[in-house]
Amino acid sequence: MASDSVRIMCPNLTCRRVLSVPEEARGRSVRCRGCGSTIRVPAKPSQPSEKPAGGAPADAA
Repeated sequence: MASDSVRIMCPNLTCRRVLSVPEEARGRSVRCRGCGSTIRVPAKPSQPSEKPAGGAPADAA
């Protein structure tokens, strides 16, 4: 399997097939070959911010 592919699972509870779609499919809809459901491929995650998740400075005790 190529590293430039995205793996997603079909949300249809009777199918649940794992699909490997090309990176170029991000943000688009694809059809599951197992059941025919339309699945939205998630867009590429944005870069993580430099701030800690809690909002407090990293060196605060």
